[in-house]
Amino acid sequence: MKQIISIAICVLTMCSSVTAQYIDDDKDVSIEPREVVKRFETETWKTAYAIPQRQLHLSLLAPIRYGLLPKVELQTFLGLWAYRTPNIYVKKNWYEARWIFSSKHGVVYPTKGLEVLRDDDRDHTINKGAVIPRIFTFQNEIIASYVLNPTCNVEEHYWIATGRIGLDVSSTEDLDESFKRMTFFSLYHRTASFYGDKVWYAGLQLDGGLLKNVYFNIGADGYIGNDFHGIETQLNLVYHYNQKLSFTIGAKYIITSNPIEDESNYTPMIDVCYRFGKKSSWEKGLFGKKK
Repeated sequence: MKQIISIAICVLTMCSSVTAQYIDDDKDVSIEPREVVKRFETETWKTAYAIPQRQLHLSLLAPIRYGLLPKVELQTFLGLWAYRTPNIYVKKNWYEARWIFSSKHGVVYPTKGLEVLRDDDRDHTINKGAVIPRIFTFQNEIIASYVLNPTCNVEEHYWIATGRIGLDVSSTEDLDESFKRMTFFSLYHRTASFYGDKVWYAGLQLDGGLLKNVYFNIGADGYIGNDFHGIETQLNLVYHYNQKLSFTIGAKYIITSNPIEDESNYTPMIDVCYRFGKKSSWEKGLFGKKK
């Protein structure tokens, strides 16, 4: 019995010593929750990801985006893209996990926008006396994205690699000789389908985050038609002022080769985006419970 009592006293003494050492340690043992800074949304309009239902993104250069249904997104570009206005695109997400697969389909009626450019005539994109035909343009695209870091941590940026391939064709009625090909601002490959060409294109892009509220995207797109080809490279930095408002600055470098002329063009860009609606799964933790 004395041995048992002695052992018990020794154990209690050791526990008291360990407890005192732990309490006296300088480490923070507080169980109070720390402030969690949630990630901002990685830019996704060129990826296979579709924004949530009833979420709305308003932009000047990037498309206006609206979540029409779960995994169905509507897009339209403003009048700054006058040569392809009005337009409407539907992106449908077919599979979403670490791999994301979607298709995108668009219809454009550029006749009205081209008439505005012709009448404005400030940049001589279209000759003043051109007869603008009735044009309907159809664009179909397959998109595949891969999430490089499928994290549940709401503080960690997503990095997303994306590849896409598409076809741009048009139905043009009463094409007049006065409606000459457009080359200003490297528009040849973007408008070639208006004149009966089939334009195939493919692109690669990487979207990710650098700092807490600074994101980026970098990519390249190639275009090829009957007698021309073009390459566009682009780099953008996105600053998130808060969860709703962001500003984008960037630059695009375009190289084209066509029967009229070979051209290269460097273009700086600036954009602003405001988001309405519920938070996306990218902000809340797509791949499981929050940490």
